[in-house]
Amino acid sequence: MEAEYNVADFRRPEPSDPIGSLARADIQPALRVGAPAPDFDLASVDGGRVRLHDVLRERHAVLIFGAITSPVTATNLPELNRLWEYYKWRDVQFLFIYVREPHPGEVYPHHTSMDQKIAVAKELQRLEEIRFPVLVDELDGQVHRAYGPRPNPIAVVSRNGRLMYRAGHAESGPLADYLEHLLLWDQVEAQGLPTHNMYVEAIRFIIPDGPLHKKIVQRAGPKAVREMQGSFGESSHLT
Repeated sequence: MEAEYNVADFRRPEPSDPIGSLARADIQPALRVGAPAPDFDLASVDGGRVRLHDVLRERHAVLIFGAITSPVTATNLPELNRLWEYYKWRDVQFLFIYVREPHPGEVYPHHTSMDQKIAVAKELQRLEEIRFPVLVDELDGQVHRAYGPRPNPIAVVSRNGRLMYRAGHAESGPLADYLEHLLLWDQVEAQGLPTHNMYVEAIRFIIPDGPLHKKIVQRAGPKAVREMQGSFGESSHLT
């Protein structure tokens, strides 16, 4: 499972199948919003361990997945850092979970040991100045696979242990909107007011940050650049 999860080369999903492309928009079909969120107990880059169940005793949890060779992770982290400053005193805990390399190269190759994975997670923490706790997933991607193995997905888990929100990209705007709703929901429940639950699904698009995308793939190494150019051609932002 470790070798299958930690791919040595970038693999582009088949772009010519529009039905399959829409199906892949569901990042983890086995896990639905409203279901119990998978628990975990992961190492922190600071030397301790963090269990989701313990965090949920006092706070809602925001789980942000990413890696040093993920351009969308680098795109979203600055705003997520700012969002953390706003929510850290409002019963919400952000947790960054380091996962596999989406664009492995000579500088940052695919992971073959936990020591390697922890070291590169520390480097990402330093480079992007991540302000909230950085955890490291197991070498076989146990937590990443449970929540949806995209490069930079996000999930919100309520204090009651339920998955309340998830998205394939960790955009700060939609996240902030949902967190405001969730915190208001806490107040409504505290007042004993009647509510009806509403389930929402949607597929959205994003436009990549071309220059930043190029920078992150280049820092992975020449191999990562060649694979992106070979897979996407002129649309890779690297030509």
